[in-house]
Amino acid sequence: MAGITHLKEFQKPALRGLVDATVQDAVPTLGDRFLPNSNVYSNTFAYDIVKTNKYIGAMIGYGAEPPVVDRDAVASKMGEIAKMGLKYIVTEEELLALNQARNDAEQAAMIDKLTLKGVDLVNAIQRRIDVIKMEALAKGKFEYNKNGVKVAVDFGVPAEHKVALTSGNDWDEVNHDVIGDLLSWVDTYSNTNGQAPDVILMSREANAKLLRNANIATEAGRPVGSTRVSQAELNAVLDGFGLPPIQVVNDRKVTVKNVYTGQNEVIEFMPVNRVVMLSEGIGEFLLGPTVENEFQPGIALDAYDKEEPIESILRAVAAGFPAIEKPSLIFHADVYTA
Repeated sequence: MAGITHLKEFQKPALRGLVDATVQDAVPTLGDRFLPNSNVYSNTFAYDIVKTNKYIGAMIGYGAEPPVVDRDAVASKMGEIAKMGLKYIVTEEELLALNQARNDAEQAAMIDKLTLKGVDLVNAIQRRIDVIKMEALAKGKFEYNKNGVKVAVDFGVPAEHKVALTSGNDWDEVNHDVIGDLLSWVDTYSNTNGQAPDVILMSREANAKLLRNANIATEAGRPVGSTRVSQAELNAVLDGFGLPPIQVVNDRKVTVKNVYTGQNEVIEFMPVNRVVMLSEGIGEFLLGPTVENEFQPGIALDAYDKEEPIESILRAVAAGFPAIEKPSLIFHADVYTA
């Protein structure tokens, strides 16, 4: 046979084991902490979230026709944006090397190479899931605009949990009372939720402004004229005021290939100037069933051969959507003008 599906490594049991091992070996992410994965068995789960969860805003379609999508349209569009996938087409050269190997070692090397391609596909799906989680947490909304489908879901972060400092009175000013800001925002958060946030997320750039803040330097006991403090000194100052710990988000964006245009695009899932306060218990990321996964939730990896043209394909798919149950556990503050 010219393809790959006759090999045991690319049959369902082996591919299922490969997915399980890849998922198990994945390093837990920030998104996983606040939106852990949970399986759901409804094939309308994404639509059900929007329709029944009182914390999620209505689906609003942009553009003139129609200005507001109806229920059937919502279900259709949600089905499209909830499912994600990626595939790798095995080249003719790879098929020749696989099926005309001079010895078992050559064939095993090519099988290993293609197996790693499968692992890459599974990792890509997991990366997409994490980006969706971080968009929900750091932006409070989910937006989709591909191939003529435009959908926006607002997860309902309370208006009082959205702050934007004005230019001239923000963290760009070295004498700005950044500690007062953080204390005020934590008070607002605590008054709403009955608890302080677990963590304060910010970019390297926003964190750097705290390191150069004159009030922080004074509280840290730095000599007069000091223009910056260390990260350890900053953490000690904030801890002394009873503020939650800072976690710097180093990777705020990801570069991916747009499957419709073929061009690379950058997805920024956390704005550079945004401080995000979070606590565990915000919600879950629901993984739904797919046909490829035999109607079970989770990531599926399969292989199939084609005759016209002759080629073999590795494909990974999953379906999922964030279910934000307590949006009040999210607080956003834009601390300078980006």
